Amino acid sequence: MKNILIDIKHPAQLNLFKNISKKLQKQGWNVIICYLDRGKLPKIIQKEYPGFECIKVGSSRGTKWSIFWNGNVVRTVDFIKIIRDKKIRLCLAASSAPMALACKLCRIPLLQFYDDPERKGINKINEFLSTKLFFPPIIDKSSKIEWFNCLKEWSYLSPSYFKPNLSVLDKFGLKPYTYVFVREVSNKSFNYYNQMDAIVCSISSQLDQNFPFLLSLEDKTIKDKFPLNWILLEEPIEDIHSLIFYSKLTVSSGDSMAREGAMLGVPSIYCGIRKMKANQLLIDRGILKHFPLENAIEPINSLLKTESNLVNQEKIRRNLLDEWDDMNTFMENKIKQYIKL
Repeated sequence: MKNILIDIKHPAQLNLFKNISKKLQKQGWNVIICYLDRGKLPKIIQKEYPGFECIKVGSSRGTKWSIFWNGNVVRTVDFIKIIRDKKIRLCLAASSAPMALACKLCRIPLLQFYDDPERKGINKINEFLSTKLFFPPIIDKSSKIEWFNCLKEWSYLSPSYFKPNLSVLDKFGLKPYTYVFVREVSNKSFNYYNQMDAIVCSISSQLDQNFPFLLSLEDKTIKDKFPLNWILLEEPIEDIHSLIFYSKLTVSSGDSMAREGAMLGVPSIYCGIRKMKANQLLIDRGILKHFPLENAIEPINSLLKTESNLVNQEKIRRNLLDEWDDMNTFMENKIKQYIKL
C-alpha cells in the first residue's frame, strides 16, 4: 500500500492539501490526515475530509507551554509511531518541525510547502530536517529551497478548483456585494503572539454600520464585544469562500484570510501588524491593502462608499490563473519526484 501522511495544524493548511489529497486518493494512495487538536479544527477536518483516515496528533491550548510540549514534543513522538506503524512512504506539511524531525529520524522524505520566510528560526530548523522546502518567489533558493509560482491559497481558490455558490447567502438573507466579511483571529497562536488581540473588535464601533457584517471569530469569548447587529458565523462554516467571494469588502486581522479575499478578487484589507512578503506580492498587484490597527478605519469606510466592480473581480482572477502555477499539479509532480519507489 502506498501510504502518505499529511500534517494539518490550522484551517489554511487544511485547505492547502484538500485537493491534492483527493487527487492522490483517486490514484490509489492511502492518504492519512494528522491534525492538531486546536479550536474548531477537529470539527472542520471531519467535515472537509470525509473518507480519509484522520488521526489527532498533539494539541494546543494557547499557552506557550502547551505549544511547546503538546504541540511539538508530544507530536514528534506520535509522528514517529504513526510513520512506523502505518509504513508511511512520504509526508507533506506546511512548516511542521515535529514532523520534520520524525521524518529525519525515520529516514523518509518530507516535502513542505510554505509562504512565511519571516519566521527565520523555524525555517532554518525545517530546512535542515526536511527533504525540500517550497516557497513562493519571496525567498532565496538554496540546495533545500525551491519555488512555486503562486501563493499556497491558490491550491483551492484558483478558478480551476473553486466555483462560488450564490445560494449560501440565502441562510443570512443577504444579497451579493452588499455586506462586509470580517475575520478576527486570536493572538493565542504562535503566529500572532506579538499581535494585539481583537483588532477588528477594537475598531468595530467606528465602522459604517449601514452594511451587514459577517463575522468569522476565532475566539468566541469576545463575541459580545462586537456590535449587536453583526452576524456571528459558527464553524464549520458552509462554503466560507463563497461568502468571501460575494462580499463587498473583506477585512481580516489574520494574514491568510486577507490573502484569500484578494485572490477571490474582492477588495481586501489586512489590519494585522505582521509585514509579510507573501502579502506584499498581492499588495504590489494592487489587490490587497495593509492598514494595521486603527489605520484601517478610514480605508474601510471609504471602500464601503464605492461601487462593487464585478468586471475587475473577474479580471483579477483571470490574470492570476494565466500567470500562476497550478499548485496541485506542482505538488503532485514533486511527490512523484521524491517518493521512494
